[in-house]
This record gives sequence, C-alpha cells and structure tokens, in this order.
Amino acid sequence: MMKLLKTFVTLFVLLFGNAVSANWLPIGTVDYTWGPFHIYTITLYSENGEYQPNQRPLMLTLNYAKPVEGKNFAITLKKELSNIAPQIPAETQALWAEKLEQTLPDFQPKDLLNYIALDDTGYFVLNDTVLEPQFGKEFNQAFLDIWLSPQSSFKRLQSQLLGEHNTEEPSNYPTPPRQLEATPVEDESRDPQPLPSTPEILQSAPKSAEAS
Repeated sequence: MMKLLKTFVTLFVLLFGNAVSANWLPIGTVDYTWGPFHIYTITLYSENGEYQPNQRPLMLTLNYAKPVEGKNFAITLKKELSNIAPQIPAETQALWAEKLEQTLPDFQPKDLLNYIALDDTGYFVLNDTVLEPQFGKEFNQAFLDIWLSPQSSFKRLQSQLLGEHNTEEPSNYPTPPRQLEATPVEDESRDPQPLPSTPEILQSAPKSAEAS
C-alpha cells in the first residue's frame, strides 16, 4: 500500500509539478572533496538567488561524483547533527538517525539528492522521486546548519556556497527538481564531513586525507 502511495505522489509531482513549483535560482555551488577524491558538488538554491538566515523555502542539492552507501552517509550525518545541534534531545537525534537510515538509498555518480526545506517541514528528493518520510522544522534547521552555521565543520566551503566568491555560470549548476510543495508521504526529521566511507574510497585514500 505504501509503495502505491509513494508511486502516486511521485506521479503527482511529475504531472502537476508546475502548479506547485518554486522558481529555484542558484545562490552558490562548491565541490566537496576528501583528500584527492571529489565526492559531490553542493549547490544552494532559493527563490530569489539570495540567502538570508532562516530563509524558506531553501533547497540544498548534492550532485554525486562517487558511489556512496546510503547507510554510511546517514551515519556521518548523525555525527554532524549531534555536533551542530547539541541542544536537541538525544531521543530526537536518535529518531532522526533512524529515519535517515530508512530514507537514504545508495547513491551512484550523477545522482542528485535534494533537500527541500519549507516553513514547517522538509523532505528529500532523489532525482525525480520524493523520498519518505518527511522531516520536521527542527531537523530542517539542523540539517542546513551542517553547511551554513558559523559553527559548521564546513565553514571554509561557506563563502562559495553562499555565492560570495562564486564565478560559475548559472547554466553549469545542477538542474533542480520541478516540484516544491507536493507533500511527501509521511511526517518528521539528518552528518564532520558528510563523508561517505565507501570501500572504494577507503582502500585508496591516504591516511592523512582531510576534507577540503
């Protein structure tokens, strides 16, 4: 039954996306690397191409360059969330971690994982498929803060992500999904380096490799 419902939601998005879509404009983009490896490209979008704290709607897109196991990515997200939002109760953090493991599939090169943050809810879209369940308002902020907070482990990526020193042409940005507010299936709430520990990367990575 849930499978049928998910299929229906996805079809609704594809057929009627224009009626509920945002005009996504890129703010900035930056490559996330680990040692010599390009893991994914991160792009931030808003409706006006600008960023303000607590702005909604907002979309963060990961354009994968390497295969990444969803379970490993969920584990690294869990670690980063606990660092970036220590005020969130442990029970809530555990719920987030469980949902992330249930939600995130394995990723292949050229996959686009989008997280869309609305006022009171947020959800993931993989390519053109809405992933269930939804996440809550607290998770929205914590997830975005992984990259956008002044306390972020990725602070050195922020200036490009926020478009402060970005020279890339808009045509080179990943194409965002057509839909914005088509409601996903369920409800509620996701990494120091969302670093995917895939066997391929670990076997060939130098021991001293660091995120850049």
